[in-house]
Amino acid sequence: MRISSQLLLTFLLNACWQIPLIAGLAALGAKLLRTSTARYRHLLWVGALFLSLLVPLVTTTRMSTDLVLTSSTTVNTDAPELAAPLLVDNKFAPTATATSQWWSFQLSRSLALALLVLYFSFLIFRAIKLAKAWYTTRAIRRSAVEIGPNEHVAQTVEKCSTAIPMNSRPVSVLRSETVPVPVTIGVTQPVIILPGELLREGNSELITSAIGHEFVHIARRDYVLNFIYEILYLPISFNPAAALIRRRIKQTRELFCDEMVAERILSPEVYARSLVKLASSAPPLRRLSLTTTVGIADADILEARIMSLLKRPTKNPRSRRLLLFASALLLIVPCVAAASFAIRFDVETNAQEPAQQEKEATEKRRELEIVKRAAANEEDLKRAIANDLQLAQQDKESTEKRLEMLKRSSANEEEFKRAIANDPQLRGELEERQRHQAIELEMKSLMQATLVKLARVPMDQAIQIATSQSPGKVLQCSLVGEHWEAPGKLANDGQVLYHVVVLPENTTDGVIIHVLVNAIDGTILKTEKELPRKMRSPQP
Repeated sequence: MRISSQLLLTFLLNACWQIPLIAGLAALGAKLLRTSTARYRHLLWVGALFLSLLVPLVTTTRMSTDLVLTSSTTVNTDAPELAAPLLVDNKFAPTATATSQWWSFQLSRSLALALLVLYFSFLIFRAIKLAKAWYTTRAIRRSAVEIGPNEHVAQTVEKCSTAIPMNSRPVSVLRSETVPVPVTIGVTQPVIILPGELLREGNSELITSAIGHEFVHIARRDYVLNFIYEILYLPISFNPAAALIRRRIKQTRELFCDEMVAERILSPEVYARSLVKLASSAPPLRRLSLTTTVGIADADILEARIMSLLKRPTKNPRSRRLLLFASALLLIVPCVAAASFAIRFDVETNAQEPAQQEKEATEKRRELEIVKRAAANEEDLKRAIANDLQLAQQDKESTEKRLEMLKRSSANEEEFKRAIANDPQLRGELEERQRHQAIELEMKSLMQATLVKLARVPMDQAIQIATSQSPGKVLQCSLVGEHWEAPGKLANDGQVLYHVVVLPENTTDGVIIHVLVNAIDGTILKTEKELPRKMRSPQP
């Protein structure tokens, strides 16, 4: 649950700055193409819509891949001591987090939950509006009826079919009293629905302009494409820049259709005059999202459409293609960079789930029991540990030597056991050693629980910080502490660290790198390269 929330937050919050960047680049490219055909500007804005969804998804996919690799890495959570002192490499320490492939920020669980609830509420609201628009479109289709014998309609349909190839797609022309302007509906069997008032007026120029414009929509399959664009827009509809991109797609689509009608069916002047009359029939401030139809009044830029009809493109086709290529590069290259330099948002783990809280409570009770069993107070505990460690150090060497001698002299395991049973002193030493080991394990467990409680940086984040400094495969990650005042209590100058062992990429000489990461603020304190034993220089 935490990982899925983290991924969704990364998608949403990166989309907040990536989509405005894409919209700004598309606007700059459209400005370069302002003297070209509207078709190129339409393609540019459609590409911007796809990138607005694709770039945040790529960012989230990269993060999910990193999380999977991190969780699959073999990590040792014990706290072994470092085998050798680590050399200080301050050259990289201050910039360790800045050189990571992620700019990481933490969000509180309450803020993360509020953002997710707000997003899903808005998403449900937009989905309901889209479903309502689809239902309204179906109602318009059911209200349409066949047109009786009409000479103007028949001649216009024949003229448009000749001028605009339809790839053998049958087109029906219907009428309805519920639509104020001509619209197109249908996926496999497209139909053109004309207002009843337009047919009763009988103006051949208006009828030709309306049917010709809708024929272009059908030839381009704009009804299907418009529905696809609405689906792509849905998950990013919370962003105002995405709404701008969607609006520009509708506007440039209508401009392109106007250009085709003026080029193949009617003269620009006649079509512009008819367009003014048809657009004036639409209700003021008509909301495009009320239906999923496509029609002649979809764009709210009547003046721009008229000017575009009367002012034809001046550049030759070769120059227009070069400008389109330059605009595409201007849009795509920064988007690739934006997907690379992304922001990662982590959810704080301070507020834990009930199961985690119960687990921590159990660990705390166990810690208290260990302390109570070890000594009555802190001073007795210190003396007991010091005495036990001193005795263990004194007896360790002699006990190991005697055990080794007995193992060598015994023919099998039974003889070894009998030798121990016949030697009371050795048996007592073994029991004493086991008692020392039990106390040592309890102390290590208490110290490890203290380190886990003090650590503020998650282990997966520490691994990413270490691998950003030294890329490679993580062999081991341990949580360790320095400068203990007492078991379960760090000294004032004590530190909580992650010890990460990394096998560098593309290495064949067996060199491994030790990295110490501060578990409080995530800074890298020390790094060291450990050479294989055969490559180390002999000691004098």
